[in-house]
Amino acid sequence: MRDLQFIEEELNRCNRCGYCMQSCPTYRVERSEIQVARGRNHVLRELVAGRIEFMPQMVQPFFDCLLCGACTVDCFGAVQTNELMVRAREAYHARYGQPAIQRYIFHKLLPYPQRLARLVRLLSFSKRSGIAGIARWLRVLRWISTGLETADNLAPTVPRLFLRDRLPHMGFRPLRHNDGGVCAWQLEPEHATGPKVLYFVGCATNFQVPDPGTAAIALLSKAGCHITVTANNCCGLPPWSYGDMEAARLLARQNLDIFSRFDFDVLVTECGSCSAFLKKYPHLLPDDKRAADLASRTCDFTELLARLSLPKPISAGTTVTYHDPCHLCRTQGITEQPRQLLVDAGGFQLREMREADWCCGAAGSYNLTHPEMSFAILDRKLDRIAETGADLVATACPACIMQLSYGARRRRWQRPVRHVAELLAAQHGLAPAP
Repeated sequence: MRDLQFIEEELNRCNRCGYCMQSCPTYRVERSEIQVARGRNHVLRELVAGRIEFMPQMVQPFFDCLLCGACTVDCFGAVQTNELMVRAREAYHARYGQPAIQRYIFHKLLPYPQRLARLVRLLSFSKRSGIAGIARWLRVLRWISTGLETADNLAPTVPRLFLRDRLPHMGFRPLRHNDGGVCAWQLEPEHATGPKVLYFVGCATNFQVPDPGTAAIALLSKAGCHITVTANNCCGLPPWSYGDMEAARLLARQNLDIFSRFDFDVLVTECGSCSAFLKKYPHLLPDDKRAADLASRTCDFTELLARLSLPKPISAGTTVTYHDPCHLCRTQGITEQPRQLLVDAGGFQLREMREADWCCGAAGSYNLTHPEMSFAILDRKLDRIAETGADLVATACPACIMQLSYGARRRRWQRPVRHVAELLAAQHGLAPAP
């Protein structure tokens, strides 16, 4: 098992006190000892000590974990259970092999953005043309995989233009290679008073929810930032989460190779998960000096915009409640900036919800692999949102937007779920109001 010393040190700090029970979403659903950090860590401890066999039926608790990190916050020893679960998943795949579809996605699609884009365009066409509806009617998706049917429900519509397709329409000019191919897109602000921004386009933002990216770029430009969008790859978080360190490192190195060719002050993305993982590159690639340099210059969109100047808008007279994405609030410690922006730069009335920092159940692709658990966790979050009576729901992660929007449709709410960037852009006349 990789990093055995780290694993043993973390496990030794777990004294099984049970404080993790109060904030673990999976435990609060099932009330099972095996679904909480101390139970998962106990199983891993027994495996490491050789007291039980590393068999498939023993490792399910490791894959049931959301990796939300809530248990670490409540733990007196700050045991990094999410890191332990990733190491356990890696060890399992090393022994029993990785699912073929998973390995194909991580090694044959994510490192090749053009392949990924072609596949998504094909899927988008099938959905818009009605083929997807026929497949659903015939239960083809469920026959192939219950996760695919869940994905179809989570994404009822697909954008006609991906975020990268929108760049020319947003005023970006192409920056070309010597061979004439486009290597990046650049947008010059009217008044260049802000930093040089390298904008990172995440997979979910590009292919499924481009509006937050469009809004974030418009706001940064209005605040005086010079913006460059490169042909970056996936940040590497999906394969890392499943214990595929090989694919995660490959994607990280490819991104570092791309970014090193550009002059920029700060790398920014509106996806809280992407910004968190980009800051994790030094741990993933400790021997690559570029990783530490990039991490020191990486900002979440809300983190940067809170430092910049925007005109104060007229009060919206609208109430909003804010959901904290796990990778933003716990991994990066960013909680006040989104709220500050909603009030000061958006003119909204903020209504705090109980358990605002509880996971919504999206957790990357957790809602595809564990739909029943995911939606049970989502229901708790929806109850907390309903208690506020707010007109709008704001968050700062594309995966959370898709999950919460799905929940809103299930409850037939007329309460829009929007990224902080979308709400601010609408207030400043940069995007249609929700």
